[in-house]
Amino acid sequence: MTNILLINIHSSRNAGDAALLLATLQQLRQNFPGCLITLAMDDPDPDLKDVRIVESISAWVKSTSKGGWTSWRIWNLLLLPLTTLVPVLTYRLFSRPLYILTPRKLRLTIQSYLRADLIVSKPGGFLYSAGSGLVFLIIIFTLALAWMVRKPFYIFPQSFGPFDSKWEGQVLRWILNKARIVMVREPVSLELLHKTNLHHPHLVLLPDIAFTFQGAPRLVAQRWLYEHGIDPARKQPLLGLTVINWGAQNRNFKRQMEYEDAYGEAIRFFVSQLGGRAILFPQVTGPSDDSDDRVPARRIVSNLADISDSILLVESQPPPELIKTLYGQMDIFVGTRMHSNIFALSEGVPVIAIGYMHKTKGISKMLKMDEWVLDIQEINPKELKNKLATLWQDREILKTQINSLLPLLVKDANRAGILCAEDFANLREA
Repeated sequence: MTNILLINIHSSRNAGDAALLLATLQQLRQNFPGCLITLAMDDPDPDLKDVRIVESISAWVKSTSKGGWTSWRIWNLLLLPLTTLVPVLTYRLFSRPLYILTPRKLRLTIQSYLRADLIVSKPGGFLYSAGSGLVFLIIIFTLALAWMVRKPFYIFPQSFGPFDSKWEGQVLRWILNKARIVMVREPVSLELLHKTNLHHPHLVLLPDIAFTFQGAPRLVAQRWLYEHGIDPARKQPLLGLTVINWGAQNRNFKRQMEYEDAYGEAIRFFVSQLGGRAILFPQVTGPSDDSDDRVPARRIVSNLADISDSILLVESQPPPELIKTLYGQMDIFVGTRMHSNIFALSEGVPVIAIGYMHKTKGISKMLKMDEWVLDIQEINPKELKNKLATLWQDREILKTQINSLLPLLVKDANRAGILCAEDFANLREA
């Protein structure tokens, strides 16, 4: 039986993260039959089946209050090197870890590293500059632990950057060179890695694994719409949207109000000029308040009181399988959350993507949709409204384009687990 430790898992309250996790588990189980999988999660999900869950390193050094705000556990952070490196070094020197200084919760995490046959870093987009760089360093530390306990580790399709400091690129290059395979999920990140002078023999460009994620049956989505006052049989145009509270997450972003006004203008145009209905979906609802998409969505809807009958603000987040299929019921989509755009595109729905990081443009480029990406730093009401009008006119042409490119993307996205299993088999033979 192969023991696999999956690290850098954030929260199932982020539908994109949940989809990535479920798709990764599916690929690992397909390519490592009978494997035992342990998850190191920031926000443990008790509903996950057939896996063992331990607290992540990140959860050990950060806490989330009842109000949903995160803060550093300073004492845990200061003691992290001592509480982790003592068992790791004694394991390397004497083949027996010494846990005398390691608290129980953290001990379970370290034991998971030591017992694993291989370690996989979950796909996503979490290796970039944020604040002081401390979050970045903690993630690097989770990868460095895999190297220190001499376990083969694999980076599943990931976005990298942007980086504010040269040292971040140097540290990233150092740790990625220790990985067996580094998978990059879009060309912009691949170009960035080349600029850091990373010369890895197994650096692979693969699409985001969420393209392989299976949605719920279409009838389930149609029933959900009907229960929420939308009759799919009426053929009324439907606009799906996701928003982000980027101003709360990034102190350098000062245009949250303009961004929300642009969404409001686009919704008003779609309802008033096209006779449609708009649905604001919560792609992410936590774990922290600044990550909750419903906060900016409520502000947008409150400014559209005169057309509120034509707007549905979804307060209760549907399961990721259902939310993906619901996006497929939309005629067109405007999304800031990247995985909401991937969900919609993988259902053949044309998308205007609002890019708050370069990963958005990189993913859209793979479906030749990069001209439909707007920068969150420059977006304004007139631009988004005009872009939406053009998207509506061109929607049938774009659907054909998307559907012609999807099969190859899905096929390539399924290669992540295959490459990992092949390399691990060769390593065991050697």
